[in-house]
Parts: sequence; C-alpha cells; structure tokens
Amino acid sequence: MTPWRDEFAGLRHIVAVCSELSSLATTDSDLEQIVTVVAERAGVWAAVVDDSLSVLALCAEGSGRTTADGLAKVLDSDPEAVSQLVAAAARMRRALSLPAAGASAVSLVVAPILVGDDSVAYLVTAGHDADETGEDARVMVTEHAAMVCAVVLGRRRVVAIAAGRARRELFDGLMLVGDRAEADVEVWARHLGIEPDQRHRVLVAVLCSATGAPVRAATDMVEHMIATRCPAATVVNRDVDVVVLVPGDDDAGLARQLTALARLCRKAVTARFPGVRLIAGLGDPHTGAARINTSYTEARRAVDVGRLMTRLPDVTAFAELGVHRLLAQVHDPGELDGFVREVLGGVIDHDRANGTDYCATLTAYFRQNGSLQRAAALLHTHPNTVAYRVHRAEKIAGFDLGSYTDRLAVQVALEIVDGLGVDA
Repeated sequence: MTPWRDEFAGLRHIVAVCSELSSLATTDSDLEQIVTVVAERAGVWAAVVDDSLSVLALCAEGSGRTTADGLAKVLDSDPEAVSQLVAAAARMRRALSLPAAGASAVSLVVAPILVGDDSVAYLVTAGHDADETGEDARVMVTEHAAMVCAVVLGRRRVVAIAAGRARRELFDGLMLVGDRAEADVEVWARHLGIEPDQRHRVLVAVLCSATGAPVRAATDMVEHMIATRCPAATVVNRDVDVVVLVPGDDDAGLARQLTALARLCRKAVTARFPGVRLIAGLGDPHTGAARINTSYTEARRAVDVGRLMTRLPDVTAFAELGVHRLLAQVHDPGELDGFVREVLGGVIDHDRANGTDYCATLTAYFRQNGSLQRAAALLHTHPNTVAYRVHRAEKIAGFDLGSYTDRLAVQVALEIVDGLGVDA
C-alpha cells in the first residue's frame, strides 16, 4: 500500500521522508543511499539516470536483478515518451509526471538534478498511484530527493574540479619541463601514475570554432571518448585541448591506434557540434620522462601546421611534416603566393584556361620519385602521356627539371599549392 493514502498521515509521511533525505545532504552520502530512502519509504522504484536513460543508481522495495529488470522494463515501455518527459523536465527545471496508461501500468515522475545551470542527471520514480493525491505527493518527494542528489553531485563536481586542476598543473609541469633535473621530472611523472622509464608518445587534440562558440562541451566529449577507448593512456583536459600520453614500444601500432582514435573523435565532434573543428597532432615516440615534453612539443607543432595547412590529413604526424614544418613558419600568405606565381604561375594559368591538369601531373610525378610508370598508374593514364605533360609544363613555365635548383623550387611550390591551398 502506498504510504500516503490518508491525507493527514500522508502529509506527516512526506515531511518525514523529506527530513530524512535532507539529513543525507549533510553527510557523506551517495546516490544509492538517496534512491534507497525514496524507494523504501515511498514504496516505489527509484533511480538516477543520465540523458541517455542509462542507470547511475537504482533501488526499489526489492533487490537484485529482478529490480533492475523491472525498472528497465518501465523505462523501455515507451522510450520516446520517457525521453520527452526527461527533456521537458530539464527544460522546465522542475519535476514532471507521466500518468499510468493502463490498470497494470505504472506512473513515472522525473525530476532534473540541477548543478548550477546544468541538468546533470535525473531522478526517476515509478509506482502505482491510486489517486491524484498519491501522485502529487510522489512529485514532491521526487523533487526534494533530486535537490539532495544535486548537493551530492555538486560536491563531487567540486572535488573533481579541484583534482582536475591539480592534475593539469602536474601535467603542465611535465609537458613544459625546461631545465628541471631529471629526478624531479620522474617524481612528477610518478605522481601522475606514469612510469618514467617507459617509451611514450603524445597526441594533442585541439578544438576550435570559427564562430567563437564555446568548445568546452566538445572538449569534454573528446576526453571521455579517448579515456574510455584507450585505458592505458594518461588523458588531461585543458579546456580547449585534450592531451593524451600513451605508453608502449609498438611505435607503428600506436601511431595507427591514435590516428584512428583522433579521426573517430573528429567525426563525432563534426556530427554533434557543427562549426567546431578538431585538429590533431601526433608527436614522435621517446623514452624517459624527461623526453615526454619533446613529444608534446612535436605534437603541438604538428597541430599548428595542421591549423594552417588545411589540405593536409586530418591527423598531422610530426614525423611526416617534412618541408611543411618550414612552410608553416611563413605567416604572410602573400610571400607564399608570390613564390608560387614565380615558379608555377604559367602552368596554373594554362590549367585554368584550358582545363588541363599539368600541376596534378607534376605532383604525381614527383611523389613517385620521377617514375613515369608509377605516376601513370596513379593518374590512370599512359607513361607517354605523363612524359608529354611534364615536358609541356617545363615549356609553359620556363623551368628545367634537369636543374637541381629548378626541380627543388617546383617541388616546394607544389607543396604550397597542395598543403596550404594556395592556388594563385
């Protein structure tokens, strides 16, 4: 029987339950204790769920798997209606109810758990209410319990923020190490749970928005994705970027793993946060705690190059930058445009005017180390066609690929066109 059938007894019971819940806010309680009080004293199922309706804490009059299955059945009975109820409760910032649809069904009450301005979770109660009075009483208890949950989660958030700040400070000291003694660096590494004599490499993922929109939520999502998929890594959220330190001796394997992970994060960010761009840089592997900052510096440099050279791969590896490391230091686009015009201007103009692709042919020719056969296979044409186009490009632009100086200038100009997107 629901405890609040008699009006006055029900009021006394509501006061007693709310008082007991309030007392939990002053102690070192957790979510499980709160939902246990609600479930046992109100005779209902009670759970804390997140936005996806995943259960964070659960209790009912019974216990064990049948209880969990029972609540899952309630939540799954009409997931669209439950999701809409959760969204409405978050939007209106108060508890809302969903009446029972049939004699054997249960009614739901959802109250947002508000920490600051954020609905960080939801308290859900499910039970059989014989009349409107019973449902109203449960709404009051559920909303009060949600406030107590907010105190608990707010306390956790404060602790997490403090711990995260200390962790960032330690990590920054390790990453930005300058003239500190190696023994000191090893101590810092151990405080972060990092074995100082291991081989590591660093991935840096930077979030930026062309519109100036906040990127903190996107950064949090990237941190969570990497931490759950790469449990061996040390992951630090630095508000606008995520730094990942991964141990291991399989250099090629780690590079593939981190590149794939960065691409997955980039895809997720693009889908969920339109206008936010993820740029990832991968440092080289190094051994020893004192060399961690070397890999970090390389990863940051790769990010800087990737930010400028938008046609490079979405994950930029420092080891593969080549001449782009130098080109990225030229911050005046006019200088790069001028160089491209001087070397390749005639070929570019001819391609535009006649629909030819001599620049693409030159790029394939150089990247196949001057092999007409391999360049032809790449371009799906005949080697003689490649030879003809290369010769025509020489005549049009007036350079000589037999000259070391001219050949080098043409290759650098092509890298500017292909990497920086300069098409003067």
